[in-house]
Amino acid sequence: MSLGVLFPGQGSQSIGMLKDLKSSYSIVSEVFEEASDLLSCDLWKITKNGPESKINDTEFTQPIMLCAAFSIWKIWNEEGGDSPIYIAGHSFGEYTALCASGSLKFKDAIKLVKKRAECMKNAPKGKMSAIIGIDFHKLKQLHEENTLSEVSIANINAPGQIVISGTEEGVSQLSELALSNKAKRVIPIPVSVAAHSSLMIDQSKIFKDFVDKVKISDPTIPVVNNVDVKCEINEALIKDALVRQLYSSVRWVETIEYMEQEGVDFMLELGPGKVLTSFNKRIDNSINSISVSDSNSLETALETLGNL
Repeated sequence: MSLGVLFPGQGSQSIGMLKDLKSSYSIVSEVFEEASDLLSCDLWKITKNGPESKINDTEFTQPIMLCAAFSIWKIWNEEGGDSPIYIAGHSFGEYTALCASGSLKFKDAIKLVKKRAECMKNAPKGKMSAIIGIDFHKLKQLHEENTLSEVSIANINAPGQIVISGTEEGVSQLSELALSNKAKRVIPIPVSVAAHSSLMIDQSKIFKDFVDKVKISDPTIPVVNNVDVKCEINEALIKDALVRQLYSSVRWVETIEYMEQEGVDFMLELGPGKVLTSFNKRIDNSINSISVSDSNSLETALETLGNL
């Protein structure tokens, strides 16, 4: 058995997550306290009590999700869980992957994601929508043929599940084209941040100055990045990919396919929710996948992989 570990991005957060793990493992408190001290903000209080408006505010969501997923990674290792041969993170989850690989120190990652969130919020307001039931290549063709510069294909999550991002007008135009070309439906995403679109380009330049000041080491476990579907080991190239990620597509389908081609035959999602596990089933129903977000799922995962 060859394991691949996946870390979720923004959107998998929920009030009360990790409550049972925190009561069983001091790691959770330690990780949240370290991050809270660095940011002068009680992240666990928001995680435990909300309100929804705060835990879903990208400024808090990103550091909270980093704490949550990284805590579960540390617990997995403490419990003697199998080591992966590849790891990847969806969008913002790539920062958790870099922490897990030893490439990025947790204290630096917390500061990075805080700045990343600030840059995203300072970008021009926009819109994001999920297009359901259309082939990626068809949507890409529609986008290119109609020269829609104000909208980008943001996330290629799974066959028939693609997220677009950009100005309100641009997203509406591509949505209408998709529906007229047999897309099943368009689901608006309740955000005002147009992530992974050209609206982020100017802010990415500001973010680059911040990224350049952070030390990134060679990963001890290969990290498949979002923008190129490559495993970089050079510090400059890892940083460049993180900066470009702000305005580039998350090529998730290709990421999973790459890991499979490299010999991964079991995928483990570590973090709140089961979003990536559900994507895996749509990408390739034969993929063995399991998610860990609480004590019960941790026990199940340890037992399942221990028996392989």
